[in-house]
Amino acid sequence: MTARLSGARGLVAALSLLCGAAAWAETGFETRDIDTVRRAAEQGVAAAESELGLRYQNGDGVLQNFLLAADWYARAAQQGDADAQNRLGKFYFEGLGVERDHTVALRWLEAAAEGGDPRYLYDLARALENGEMPDLARAAEIYGRAAELGDADAAVSLGALYQEGRGVEKDLARARELYEGPAAAGHARAQNNLGLLYARGDGVEQDYERAADLFEAAAERGLSQAKANLGVMYENALGVPLDEELAASLYREGGRGVEEGQQQGPVYDARLTAPDTSAEGLRRLRQGVASGDPVAEFQFAWIWLSAESPTPEELSQAVAALKRAASKGLAPAMANLGILYFQGRGVPEDYALGHMWLALAGTSGMATANDINARLSAKMPASQINEAQEMALERSARP
Repeated sequence: MTARLSGARGLVAALSLLCGAAAWAETGFETRDIDTVRRAAEQGVAAAESELGLRYQNGDGVLQNFLLAADWYARAAQQGDADAQNRLGKFYFEGLGVERDHTVALRWLEAAAEGGDPRYLYDLARALENGEMPDLARAAEIYGRAAELGDADAAVSLGALYQEGRGVEKDLARARELYEGPAAAGHARAQNNLGLLYARGDGVEQDYERAADLFEAAAERGLSQAKANLGVMYENALGVPLDEELAASLYREGGRGVEEGQQQGPVYDARLTAPDTSAEGLRRLRQGVASGDPVAEFQFAWIWLSAESPTPEELSQAVAALKRAASKGLAPAMANLGILYFQGRGVPEDYALGHMWLALAGTSGMATANDINARLSAKMPASQINEAQEMALERSARP
């Protein structure tokens, strides 16, 4: 009798979970608030667990935290959710939220790719290409499978292997063939790589004008490497008129000779009106600073930071005002304070504090903060990012 009851309870629980998953599938991502996601995840709905992991990964409605993201991905991955398996594999590969382990990473990436989704095949191939013990031949084979299924990123990565003769026999004609389709469709990396073939005359007749056009197309899509390559063309009058000033500008935009984070200027919050910089407006602003108004403190700092060459004293005052406003929870103050820590401008350089303040700004409603944080944190080791997110979690818990 007991066994029969136990089996009945198990069936009821299973049916409940299936109903929950079905109801979940009927709702759209845009219509779900974080509480709805969390409730479904806590009931064991795999898709909700995966989505909650993504929310934590992106800081969407919650404070960005890779440790919690990894935990929710693991729950969904164990239920066979391919997206969660893929994301968990990438976390293990980078060491985000978990200890770095390429063996475990490949196991999860393999599991996700079993269904044949070209996106997951591409991620698996990237891990095989760039892991601690690269398997370039297998990476090329899997890139090829994904490319045949229409994945442009995979086609370009396979083209790079053929261009360099890594994992496959060097074949510049095949590389060009793989680049041409994605380049025509506006794929920036394909355009840049194809441009390099024409600039060098590798497997094609050297054509500086064609190369410059391709670099320009990729640069317009924001690819830093293409901006630097286009700068070389202008500096040396290769396929374009000589323009050293434009070349220098392109080098700056492309990050050539510039430390990570140095190009990022102060950012304003579109939810706030622009500060009044008239004499009367500045007088009222100073009054607001004196009374401890966080918006006035931020605007005061932003004016000084936006100046062409603030004096050390002005910069010190701006930093002090940002710290006061950030401690009161004002998102744009947090974001700008984070940028200054990345730059070591007015404060000692500290990437962990920079990441922490930008993460807090992102969860406080400043949408651009997470994008800035992702870019400035790109060269941080995973262990430092994990530390910064622990600091952010501790700070957010303070009254």
